[in-house]
Amino acid sequence: MKKNVFENTITKRKQAELNLNKSEEKQRILLEELRYRNIIATAIAKASSLFISPDKVDYQAILRTMGESISVNRVYIFEITGNGRTLSNTYEWCAKGTEPQIENLKELDAHLFSWWTNQLQDGKNIVIEDVANLSSQAAAEKQILQSQQIQSLVCVPIWAKGKKLWGFMGFDDTQKKREWTETEIEALQIIGEMISGDLERNASEKRLEFERKQLLSIFDSLDGNIFVSDPHTHEILYVNNALKKYFDHELIGKICYREFQGLDSPCSFCSNKQILEEKPKIHRWEFYNAIMDKTFSIMDRIISWPDGRDVRFDLAIDITEKKQIESCLRQAQKMEAIGTLAGGIAHDFNNILSGIFGYLQLAKFHILEPELAEKDLEKVLEGAQRATLLVKQILTFSRHKGDDRRPLVVFPLVQETLKLLRSVIPSNIEIKNNIVSKAMILADSTQIHQLALNLCTNAYQAMGDQGGVLTISLNEVVLGKDQLGQENNLLPGKYLKFEVSDTGPGIEKAIQNKIFDPYFTTKKMGKGTGLGLAMVAGIVKKHNGFITVHSQPGEGASFKIFLPIIASKLSIEKPKTEENATSYSGKEAVMLVDDEIDILISQERFLTNLGYKVSSFEDGQSALQAFLDHPHSFDLIITDMTMPRISGDKLSKEILKIKPDIPIILCTGFHETFTREVALELGIRKYVPKPIEIDLLSKMIRDIFDA
Repeated sequence: MKKNVFENTITKRKQAELNLNKSEEKQRILLEELRYRNIIATAIAKASSLFISPDKVDYQAILRTMGESISVNRVYIFEITGNGRTLSNTYEWCAKGTEPQIENLKELDAHLFSWWTNQLQDGKNIVIEDVANLSSQAAAEKQILQSQQIQSLVCVPIWAKGKKLWGFMGFDDTQKKREWTETEIEALQIIGEMISGDLERNASEKRLEFERKQLLSIFDSLDGNIFVSDPHTHEILYVNNALKKYFDHELIGKICYREFQGLDSPCSFCSNKQILEEKPKIHRWEFYNAIMDKTFSIMDRIISWPDGRDVRFDLAIDITEKKQIESCLRQAQKMEAIGTLAGGIAHDFNNILSGIFGYLQLAKFHILEPELAEKDLEKVLEGAQRATLLVKQILTFSRHKGDDRRPLVVFPLVQETLKLLRSVIPSNIEIKNNIVSKAMILADSTQIHQLALNLCTNAYQAMGDQGGVLTISLNEVVLGKDQLGQENNLLPGKYLKFEVSDTGPGIEKAIQNKIFDPYFTTKKMGKGTGLGLAMVAGIVKKHNGFITVHSQPGEGASFKIFLPIIASKLSIEKPKTEENATSYSGKEAVMLVDDEIDILISQERFLTNLGYKVSSFEDGQSALQAFLDHPHSFDLIITDMTMPRISGDKLSKEILKIKPDIPIILCTGFHETFTREVALELGIRKYVPKPIEIDLLSKMIRDIFDA
C-alpha cells in the first residue's frame, strides 16, 4: 500500500515537472515568436520609410532589409512585361554565398509558367514548403526552381492600379525546406502593397510628366507667342519658344511690363483687371509692340495655375504681314475709288480753272478801274483756295497711312463725299440728303471717308442706267442689348447711324452672306476688285461698330452702319478778324529758296514790298554756299522741299549745324515720308503745305520774329 502511494507521488511529481517543462517551452516559443514578429515589424517599418524618400525608391535596400530580417537566401521582384507575354527579374538581393540569378531570368516566356501566373492572376499567394513536392501541373516551374537550388519559397502578387497584375515579389530558401509562417507571408504582402502604391504613384507622375511634355511640345511648336504671368505681381511664369526668340535672356521670374514694353510701371492698357472680372471669358485685342516692331492679335484670359492661383494666359499671333497686306489692299481699293471719281474731280477742277481764267480776264479788262480789278482778283483767290482744298481732299483720301483715330465729326466728311460724287452720279439718279447728326466718334477720317465713298459708289452703280433714288442719312440712335443682338462685344448706348439706300435691283438672298467677302463681286471682269464692301466691313469692325444689310430682289438695298458716339464739347470758332498783309512788315534778312521761278519771284517781290531784305536762290546748293560764306547775314530761311541737287530737308540740316537757332520755314507741295513731325524733330520751325497764301506767310514770319 505504501509502495503504491510512493509510486503515485513520484508519477505526479514527474508529470508536474513534465507539464512545467512544456509550459516553459511554450513560453519560450511564444517569446521567440514575439521576438521574431518584432524583428519583422521593425524591418517593415524600416522598409516603409524608404518609400517616402523624395528621390527614387531604393528597392535594393528594401529587399536587403526584408531578406536579412526573415533570414532567406534570396528576395526578388519580377515584372510581367510584353502585355503579359514575358516575365523579367527586375530587382534581386542575395544572401552571402547565394548565387545571383537576375541576369538569367529576363524575358521568360510567361506561357511556359501558366500554373504560376494563373494563381497570381486569381489573387492567390504562392506558398511552396518543398519544391520537390510540386505537382506535374507545375513541371516547368519545378524545373527552373530546382535549377536555382531553391528548396522552399513564397510569392505574393503585385497589382498596378488595384486591378492589373504588374508582377510578383518572393522569398527563396536555398538551404532547407521551410514552413512559411503567416507573419512572414503577411510581411511580404505588406511590402507588395507598398510597391503597388509606389508603382501607381510613379505611373501618375510619368503620366503627368508625359502630359506636361506633351503640352510644352504643343506650345513650343506653335508660331504664336504664349506667356503666363501673375496678374497681381506681373511676374512671368512661363514663355514658349516662339516668344523666347525675341529675347536673348531668361524671362521667367521677370516682370512682364519691363521685359515686353520697357516700362517702369504697369502698362496703361493692361487688361488684367478686366479679365479677372470677366473670367473665364476670353478677351481679344490688337496691339503694336515697339520693342519687337510687330503687330499682334492677342487673346488673353484667366486660367488656374497648378498651385491654385488665378494667372493670366496670353496668346499673341504676329499679324504684321497681314496688316501690311490689308494696308496694300486698302490702298488698291482707294485707287479704284479715285478712278471712279476721276471724272468728278476733273469736272470740279475745270470749273475752278474756268472761274480763275474768267476773273483774270476781267481783271485785265478792269486794269484801269482798281476797285473792280480788286474784286476780280478776290474771286481768282477764292478759286485758287477751292482748288487747294480739292487737292488736299484727294491727297488725304489717297495717302498710304496707318490707323490714326481721333475725335471726328462725320457730318462735314459725308457732305464732302457727296460733293465729290455729285458730278459723277448720272442725272437720272436723284440724291436725297438726310444728313442730320453732328455727333462725334473716335475714328480715322481717311477710313470713314473711304467707307462713305464705297457705299455711295456701290449704291449708284447698282442702279446703273435705269436710274433711281440714292438716299444718304446720318442720325443718332440709342441701342439696348436686345437691339445689339449677336454683337455681344458691343456696349449699349448712343450710336451714329450712317445709312445708304438705293432703289436698284436688290441683292439675291443666296449671295447676301458673301457680299463682304474679299474679292467677291457681281460686276463684270475689270469693273471692280471686289474689295469695296470687304473694306467697309473691316473698317466698321475696327471702329467697334457693326453693319446690317436689308435687301429684297427688285426693291433695292439698304446698308446701315452703327458706330459708337463719344461725348464731346465742340467749341465754336469765332470768325477771325481780317488783317492786311502790310501790317506784318519787317526789316530782317530773309533767304528764299525755290526751284519754281514764278513762286520765287512773286514771294521775293511781296516780302521786299513789306520791307524785308530778300536774297533769292533757285537751288539748294547755291543757297547753302551763300550761307556758308555769310552765316550771320540771314535771320530767316524759307525753303522748298523738293529741289534739284540738294533737297530742302538736307539744306535745313546743314544750315542748322552751323546756326542751330536760326528759324526755318519749309514749304512742300506733297511728300510721302517727310512729315511735319519729322521736320519739327530736325529743328525746322514751321512746316507749311503749298500753296501758301502770301498774307499767311507774312504773318507766320512776323510771329517767328516777335516770339
